[in-house]
Amino acid sequence: MATLLTAEQQAQGRELLTQFDHLEGYVPGEGSLDPVLVMVSEAPGRVEVAVGHPFQGPAGTELNRWLTELNLTRDQIYLTGAVRSRPVKLGATGRKSDRRPTRAEVEASAPWLDAELAQLQGHLLVPLGNTGLQRLLGPQAKISAVHGQIVKAPIRQWSVQDQRFVLSGSDYSIFPLYHPSYSRRFKKILPTVEADLAVLKQYLQAKQLV
Repeated sequence: MATLLTAEQQAQGRELLTQFDHLEGYVPGEGSLDPVLVMVSEAPGRVEVAVGHPFQGPAGTELNRWLTELNLTRDQIYLTGAVRSRPVKLGATGRKSDRRPTRAEVEASAPWLDAELAQLQGHLLVPLGNTGLQRLLGPQAKISAVHGQIVKAPIRQWSVQDQRFVLSGSDYSIFPLYHPSYSRRFKKILPTVEADLAVLKQYLQAKQLV
């Protein structure tokens, strides 16, 4: 699978592992360079950093099911995320588990997601869950309020000069979905996810993208 990040950008991304104590591995965005849609997730998990590709294991299986419903394959989309290393926490026994990335980790990772999205302007963005959504639209955005609908809005981009997020100069088309891991854990949300996927499929068909 191809990535939009250069070798230098990937090396810079890996350098974050020296700046944060509780990140591990590195998984660049990957997929089509002219995708039907761009999925923006939270961060890779244990299986993803082990194999070096996004959405493996149970979450990957669920995502594959979604793509089948949308008449899409992985080589037709681009997969990326707010953070490209695995955020971990240590339990009492020293066992590692996944956690949500911190604000500092999201901000430090921002330039590489910005670099990818700058090359994907005009493509539909599909944030998965609150972290992906809030990386694009800000902390006031809630997946429970906007899932399953098209949002046209500027997205947040990291300003190195100001050391804060600023809004892009143009609008993006955004279709938020719950995260596949969430729908696996909470089966009661599955009917909502199925309805959202049906709306997304209709949108893509109307745009003649699938």
